[in-house]
Amino acid sequence: MYDLVLKGGRVYDGSGLPGFTADVAIADGHIQAIGRVDEPARRVIDADGLAVSPGFIDFHTHLDAQFFWDPLGSSLNEHGVTTVITGNCGLTLAPVKEQDHEALVGTFIRVEGMPAKVLRSEVPWGWRSHGEYMAALRSRPLGLNIATLVGHCAVRQFALGDDSVEREATEDEIRTMEGLVREGMEAGAFGFSTNMNDRHFREDGKPIPSRLAAREEVDRLCGVVGDCRRGVVQFSHGGFRSAEHMDWYNDVAKATGRPLIWQSILHRWADPNMWRWQLEQTADSFKQGAPAYPITNARPFSNRWTLKDAQVFDELPTWKNVLFLPLEARMAAFRDPETRRKMTWEAVEDTRPISFSRRWDIIKIRKTRPENEQWKNKSVAEYAAAQGKPVIDGFLDLALSEDLETLFESSDNQGDPDAVGEILRSPYVLVGQSDAGAHLAFDAGFGYSTLLLGYWSRERGVMPLEEAVRKLTFMVASIFDVRDRGLLRPGYVADVAVFDPETVMADDRELVHDLPGGEPRYVQHATGMHYTIVNGEVLMENGKHSGAYPGRVLSSV
Repeated sequence: MYDLVLKGGRVYDGSGLPGFTADVAIADGHIQAIGRVDEPARRVIDADGLAVSPGFIDFHTHLDAQFFWDPLGSSLNEHGVTTVITGNCGLTLAPVKEQDHEALVGTFIRVEGMPAKVLRSEVPWGWRSHGEYMAALRSRPLGLNIATLVGHCAVRQFALGDDSVEREATEDEIRTMEGLVREGMEAGAFGFSTNMNDRHFREDGKPIPSRLAAREEVDRLCGVVGDCRRGVVQFSHGGFRSAEHMDWYNDVAKATGRPLIWQSILHRWADPNMWRWQLEQTADSFKQGAPAYPITNARPFSNRWTLKDAQVFDELPTWKNVLFLPLEARMAAFRDPETRRKMTWEAVEDTRPISFSRRWDIIKIRKTRPENEQWKNKSVAEYAAAQGKPVIDGFLDLALSEDLETLFESSDNQGDPDAVGEILRSPYVLVGQSDAGAHLAFDAGFGYSTLLLGYWSRERGVMPLEEAVRKLTFMVASIFDVRDRGLLRPGYVADVAVFDPETVMADDRELVHDLPGGEPRYVQHATGMHYTIVNGEVLMENGKHSGAYPGRVLSSV
């Protein structure tokens, strides 16, 4: 007797082959048969009119801490995601010495916009090695499968201590770091991640540790992955405006013989044609034999913030320095004419390319006090013009009049749907930059998969549904070597998504206060996602948790 049969659905098996109608039989956590199934089952789900696909693999998350208080990995669990990969951008919670707990927490707070109170109260330290961290996750109920990467910041902090944010490493320290990466890989990590983004700082304003690494250090740590002959290397470089970066990615991919994942190809208002050059460079990489895959997202990067917690200006020196000041000193600086002059130069007049678009006409006012309600949903540029003020003066005066509590929204990337469609179609580009677990109070990218299926595939016709499913499943599983997942095949693990192809879509994000201590975060529900099945068990049914916790910590060994 089977445990579960999905009856009469249209199977999109992850390979990209045309969909077909079939039954899918599941037992012992694995797919047993696809086709006509007449044998009895403990449960039969009528899938007529629904799509049946492999569960989606979200390869760019920051859920390293969240699973300790949210075993479902919400809201990814509502969007057909069955497996997540953590430890991206060089940021992990292991390896770690006891005296460095606070240092690692500090890397997540500023870079990933995670609430300090929650991290400090809810991470149940007790591990030292990467393997012990994986064991800590295994000891808890999990809704989703978790695969991990070894993060450069934690490795560097472990080897150099406080000097990790001050200087380059010595030969002995690099050897220590190589050993730590090797230990993580031997414990079952799926690769190594590093971060050279010059906008990424710790909570105390210092650069994250990986930014102090010389190229030799990075190359040698990537080389450990090559020596292991499995796993990926993941690079974060922020805006990526230099051909030198691409050359580096190619060199590492060829030297290690392993896939390299780099971040990222996006349409950027600051440089609206850069994506074309990036796609050309990517195609050239593969001609050279270098498996260097860029990533992208199916959604605009839209952040909501106030001047109490803004991160979008961190690449602008004066803005960053002011935004790290205590609140009263920050407000005084915002009123200072000389400071405003410098801020205006950096955010309006300077023409050097940066990730921030300097497009004040697309920065919206989303929430104000009653006396300013008429400006809700208007742009900062519109508000300043109506006040007869230069844009930065208008922006700062509005925020100061509301004690810096005015809520703004900016979207610098993925704003041109025609450009985004071409990026998504590229055979070299991985889709899925959800950042789930990060930027909790600013954004919610959980619905990248349902957006790809609903908006981009169904509504805009950017790619057939078969190809959209392949991008979310088998392509990711193949590159990251997540074995026995990503396809619907007899013998494969039964990670399955069941959805209505006519209605599937990501809902608008919603602000809730469900973090420990009532801290806020954005969530995102889904429409048309009927079932999420993990390791053969129904995890989610029509948006509701079944009560099961079938997730596992996966191992690459």
